[in-house]
Amino acid sequence: MSDLDLEEQAQLGLKYIEDAVVNLLTRHPDGLSGADIAVSLGLGMELEAAHRERLVGAILELLMGSGRILRDEGSRVFKDNPSRS
Repeated sequence: MSDLDLEEQAQLGLKYIEDAVVNLLTRHPDGLSGADIAVSLGLGMELEAAHRERLVGAILELLMGSGRILRDEGSRVFKDNPSRS
């Protein structure tokens, strides 16, 4: 397997995770915390809490950067961005 194939595999895996987060938030219009997202999707459950928070936090940062999700600063939860393109 070439490096290009491995990169494609990794990017596809990340896209699946991002899509799962967005779909989960779409089903929870009031939003979810990062910890709730991790538990719901089984992300990093074998890790210590601090490591799990960093893992999920990085994914959430990517999604906020692309405009797919929003963070409600008042309630400190993440929500689907209904106006995403």
